[in-house]
Amino acid sequence: MREPLDTREDVLAAFDVSRETTERLDAILETLDDWRTRVNLIGPREWPVIWSRHVADSLQLADLVGAPSDLVDLGSGAGFPGLVLAAALGDNTKVTLIESVGKKCAFLRAASETAGLNVQVTQSRIEAAPVSPAEIVTARALSALPKLLEYAAPWTENGAICVFPKGESAEEELTLARRAWSFHVESVPSRTSPTGRILKLSEVRRCET
Repeated sequence: MREPLDTREDVLAAFDVSRETTERLDAILETLDDWRTRVNLIGPREWPVIWSRHVADSLQLADLVGAPSDLVDLGSGAGFPGLVLAAALGDNTKVTLIESVGKKCAFLRAASETAGLNVQVTQSRIEAAPVSPAEIVTARALSALPKLLEYAAPWTENGAICVFPKGESAEEELTLARRAWSFHVESVPSRTSPTGRILKLSEVRRCET
């Protein structure tokens, strides 16, 4: 049976969040609350479910990414999962957030500074972003898996592992991705959606034509 994740307290308890991480998460969300009416970060219907849907969905990736020295989050938007992972993983992990929209980058920098996170914000299209070191690449609600692997290729070519939350189309996306890519996949049930999966892809290689 999936644990209830309806409230802030439910989420913190379900993921055994430390006091320090809780303080960082609260600081992120306070900043988001301040910015969300001025910058198109999340829809008005999303704020009431920010903990149960967005924070929890991001926190569940923490166990799968382990304790990397460097993590890159693609298309970071409002900071899910990138900011949340930075809060959960702590100062020993540098998190690079790649986002093309200037106003969203300004929010990401403000939230990172307020929460005291080890974060670098890079304003760039993903295709043009500098390839910083990374052991893990994440992205949430950005694109279908074949396109995600194209985006992540500069990092996976150097051995990075991809951790992507997906919905009920996960198996279909894996089938499509295998037409152009080979990889080892670990498919983990989502803790926030009965039909969702977390895909952890390693040994990612483009298929030879």
